[in-house]
Amino acid sequence: MGTGRSAGAPHPNPPLRRATIADVAREAGTSPALVSRFLTGNQRVSEASAGRIREAVDRLGYVPSVTARNLRLRQTGLIALVVPYLDNPLYSLHATGAERELAAAGFLTVVCSTRTKPDGSYLGRSFFDTLGAGRVDGALIFPYQEEVGDLDTLRAHGTPIVLIDRVPMLPDGIAPFDAVTVDNEGAVFDATVRLIEDGHRRIGIVSLREGSLSGTPRFRGYRKALQAAGIALNRDLVALGDGSDMGGASLFAGLLDNGCRPDAIVVATTLQTRGALDVVRRRELQVPRDLAVIGYRHDQSVLWPDIPAYRYPGEMLGEVAAQMLLRRLSGKDGGDVLSESLGLEFVPSSPLQMH
Repeated sequence: MGTGRSAGAPHPNPPLRRATIADVAREAGTSPALVSRFLTGNQRVSEASAGRIREAVDRLGYVPSVTARNLRLRQTGLIALVVPYLDNPLYSLHATGAERELAAAGFLTVVCSTRTKPDGSYLGRSFFDTLGAGRVDGALIFPYQEEVGDLDTLRAHGTPIVLIDRVPMLPDGIAPFDAVTVDNEGAVFDATVRLIEDGHRRIGIVSLREGSLSGTPRFRGYRKALQAAGIALNRDLVALGDGSDMGGASLFAGLLDNGCRPDAIVVATTLQTRGALDVVRRRELQVPRDLAVIGYRHDQSVLWPDIPAYRYPGEMLGEVAAQMLLRRLSGKDGGDVLSESLGLEFVPSSPLQMH
């Protein structure tokens, strides 16, 4: 009686230890080198050999060792997503988009923050030194201006970087970074123009501090729209500060109470919009009858009352940044600086608004 097994049948005595490439090679009647070439897809393998290897892999339950692959390729399998704070819901959306893309490519995403000191100040060079010590294969980073030198050092140590949402001013001698940004200037410009076209002339703005990486383009869009319509900039209608919901509420209320009340307001961040709408509800304002408001929203936000808003592409920002980093890691980028700017979708309010 023959002792051979039928093709595809379970191994009668499966090994207790994890199957190796050598085990697969013996089962398939071929060499470990040929099995390795088949599994990595680096070279063509004949259909006959490929069929035997597939059957052996199935019978033995062989699973490639990620650790061994990473050691061979000198990779950790980890990508850092570096955000300023962990309590902003936008960053969780960015992480969701990035993690989905990176996981599909076999990487794990590690989320960490640079602003974890009690006073919110920058952690310093030691943070980026840690990333550059071979701990991660690449980094997706929301940058601050003071980090430019440390980012350049991290890149020089061989860690690919993609900047997200904003790009610092680069001094002479520092080459541009790969980056994916959002056209906040265009969104605020468009919002202000919409209000002007609706007949408003006393248009206020609630936004981030002028001079900050995120605040500068937003204020520039607002100023350009006023200039294009021949409307003089009135600083009493400008409320700039931090990007929190409480900060947005305070800035919004200040515009209503400073004796130079606007008839329309652009609120230029998602959290500030949430804070501004809290003021609208508490004061029982009717939007847009009492005051026209255009704000920001993210992918999953629900606005009450429902106002026109620009949808910030949270998950997409993470997805595109991850795709960009994967291109850089694959060496298929051609050596050019990678750059992309995402637009914000205008979402009009629904006909039935809640008050």
